[in-house]
Amino acid sequence: MADALKNKVKTLLPLLEKRFGRYKPPTFLPPPSSADAAAAQAVASKNCELVVGAVLGLHGPPQAGFEAARKLMTLYVDWNEVRVSNAAIMVKALGKDHRGAERIALLQRFLEAFFLRQRNLNLDCLVPMRPAERRQFLQDLEVFSREEMAALLLTCFGMDVFPPSEALHRVMQRSGLIRPKTTVLQMAKECEDKLEEDQLLNLYAGLYGVAAQCCFVEQPKCAACLLKPRCPAAKTFAKGSKK
Repeated sequence: MADALKNKVKTLLPLLEKRFGRYKPPTFLPPPSSADAAAAQAVASKNCELVVGAVLGLHGPPQAGFEAARKLMTLYVDWNEVRVSNAAIMVKALGKDHRGAERIALLQRFLEAFFLRQRNLNLDCLVPMRPAERRQFLQDLEVFSREEMAALLLTCFGMDVFPPSEALHRVMQRSGLIRPKTTVLQMAKECEDKLEEDQLLNLYAGLYGVAAQCCFVEQPKCAACLLKPRCPAAKTFAKGSKK
C-alpha cells in the first residue's frame, strides 16, 4: 500500500509525457569565466528570462510560461520596462491565451515587489541562493500564494515540493491517484514523501495539462481525456450525461 501512489504514477507518466511532452526545468547559465561585462550581462539576461518564464507558467502547464517570456522580450528592452508597461498591451502580445491577463498581473506584482525590495530587477540573484534562503526571499515578497510558491520552487529551481493545487487535486482524485477523502494539503505531502523530483515535475506539468484541457470543475470533457480508460470518475460523468 505504501508504494501504491508511486506505482500508479509510474504507469501514468508515460501517457502524460506522450501527450504534453517531458518537462525539463530551466537550465541556468553559470557565471562567465572571464570578466567580460557583455558576457556577464548576457548570462544575467538569460537567467532573468528563465525566472520570469517560471512565474508566467504558474497555474498552468509550466512550459507555456517560458514561451510567454520570450514573446515579451521581443517587444520590451528589459523587465523593468515590463514592470511599468500597460498590462493590456502585454496581454495582447501573448496572443490567444485565455489566462493572459492573469499571467501578466501576477508577473507585474512580482516585478514590483522585487524592485521595491532590491531597488533593481536583477532576478538572477535568486539562482545562486541556498534553497532555504531562496524560499525565504520569495516568501518575504508576499506575492505568491502557498500553491504558487511551491510551484515556482518546483518548476524553476527543482526543489522537492508539490503544489497544494485545487486543479491538481481534482484530477488526482477523479482519476483515482489519491483516496476520495484526501485533502489538498494531504495530497501535496503524500506526493512529496513518495515521489522523486523528476516524477513530481512531470506529474505536475502533465496533470495541469489535463486540468486545463478537459478536466474542468463542471462539464469535464472526458471523451477527449487521455486518462479516460483508467479514470473512475469518467464512468460516473458518462452515466450522468445519459440521464
